[in-house]
Amino acid sequence: MRLIKKARRILKLRGAVDLGSSPVLSSLIRLSVPSIAMVLFHTLFNLVDTIFISWLGESHMVAISYTFPVQIGVFAILEGVGNGVTALVGRRLGEGDHELAQKTATAGLAFAYTLCLLWIPFLFPGPSNAFFRMLGATDPVTLRQAWLYNMWIPPMLVLISFSYVVNSIFRCQGNTMVPLYFFLIANGLNFILDPVFIFAFGWGMTGAAAATFTGRFVGTFYLIKKLRESSEIKLSFFTRPRLGMMRIWGGITAIGLPVTLTTGSVAFGMGTVNKILSTTYGNIAVAGWMVGLRIEDLAFNTLMGINDALVPFLAFNYGRRSLERMRRGISSSFLISGVITVAIGLALAFVPRPIINLFRPTEEVAAVAIQSIRITIAGYPMVIYSVLYNALFIATGYSSYGLVIQVCRSMLLRVPAVWLLAGMVSIHWIWLFQPISFAGAAALTWLFSWILLKKLRKDLNISLPDKNVSDGQEG
Repeated sequence: MRLIKKARRILKLRGAVDLGSSPVLSSLIRLSVPSIAMVLFHTLFNLVDTIFISWLGESHMVAISYTFPVQIGVFAILEGVGNGVTALVGRRLGEGDHELAQKTATAGLAFAYTLCLLWIPFLFPGPSNAFFRMLGATDPVTLRQAWLYNMWIPPMLVLISFSYVVNSIFRCQGNTMVPLYFFLIANGLNFILDPVFIFAFGWGMTGAAAATFTGRFVGTFYLIKKLRESSEIKLSFFTRPRLGMMRIWGGITAIGLPVTLTTGSVAFGMGTVNKILSTTYGNIAVAGWMVGLRIEDLAFNTLMGINDALVPFLAFNYGRRSLERMRRGISSSFLISGVITVAIGLALAFVPRPIINLFRPTEEVAAVAIQSIRITIAGYPMVIYSVLYNALFIATGYSSYGLVIQVCRSMLLRVPAVWLLAGMVSIHWIWLFQPISFAGAAALTWLFSWILLKKLRKDLNISLPDKNVSDGQEG
């Protein structure tokens, strides 16, 4: 009974978490559970969205595949801004400087709005067609469908930018429930309106984009309401850029740009791996790996949810100059990740068929996907290690370390490993390139975390026992 009561207390999700004094493990569980739910549901809704579009026909499915680089670019930039705002605002709140935290949040929103201008050309068919022709699209129907979908991105970006920054602000205040509820509102409406707009109204690709826009639009009103009711930091939707914000923009860019480039390197590395797999083993290998990656997202996205909860926790306590609490936060995150992420990974390894069958693959593709999942799982502990310490790099302003690690993993380790293995092993063992690249990234993570923690001890003037704090163990 005592264990049950304790679990209920830990999982009580109402109210904000005190990032500076609440018990570390329970705080991170309360922060992580909504974040994990958010990314898992996001994966589900993206999958459903793709399925609805695929029902329109092959040309629509091809068109949506060409829009992925644009979407990756959009979210890569906004993730950079969001992480920069989270790190800086969390740090200022930890220092007790609420005025500077307010200025940083306001400047961050204005910065995100300014970056929206980059996608203005996609409003027009000429620039849109030119871009997709560079990616290899030539069919007029495909080009038109891609434009009809992407023309919604510029106006939608304002809403997405607002939600990214505001959700970061709430996480910095120990509140992950508001971002979760926003997500449920926005994506729930998208899920409901997709079949209505696409099929009932006959809007096709435009209907899919319109449903997403409508969900974001309604969700924005929820965020505005919660900002007024339960946020110490106030933001106006109609925030304008000002000249005096430039210094803060520089600080956000210093942290966020490496995050943005990290996402870009992942996309580039995956494209290169696809080419090697296709050339050596044919489309079966590419299709099997893509199915495997989609399914592995269920495990990896739980880890990203924990990462989203850990960054503001670390940034806040970095501002408080509490290195010991930061260390315990990382240790607690290892425990949470080990229980949740590894458990999901093992379940997918032993019982993959029910999920794989949703994609209706051929037997050959299914066998390849299962093998890729099972071999990749061997590298999960190393992925957890790298991702959680990347949260430390972002929170303390050293996100460039994470960029170097990711570039090395995606291009300098994974691509050569695929190339070498492709000439030596069968299709069933080529997937060893995944744990090999994970191991190399983990080694680099250990090196950078050792350097950073040594620097933090000196900067924060804290004398700690001579112990290897990079091993994820609580000191």
